[in-house]
Amino acid sequence: KMTAGEAIGQARAMRPGCEVNEERLRDWLRRQDGEIRARIIEPGGAAADFAEAGADRLGADGLADGAALLVPFPFDGMYPHYLCAMMDAALGENERYAGEMTRCNALLGEFAAWLRRSRRPPARQVIW
Repeated sequence: KMTAGEAIGQARAMRPGCEVNEERLRDWLRRQDGEIRARIIEPGGAAADFAEAGADRLGADGLADGAALLVPFPFDGMYPHYLCAMMDAALGENERYAGEMTRCNALLGEFAAWLRRSRRPPARQVIW
């Protein structure tokens, strides 16, 4: 799984010179993982499988660089795109924001579809 430090490092490499506060980036990761947990993982019945991961699960020291994020490989590439989109939005770069969010949402949609396929409910027996 991608860590918070890896996601931030990749986003910084994609947006060199962008002077967004480190704590702001960590806050965006916490919000994104919280939303993913609430909208995709918990309704999909996979909460137990993802209980230990996620930027929304803060320790006493906040979000550490080594903290594992929720979305697993190969879908975890959405995190740098999400952070870049948020940086672009903060700077008023609307076209860049739209492009990055499109990439992010495509990977997030693929993750949600994979989660639905891999955790299908048991078949119900039909009684006539």
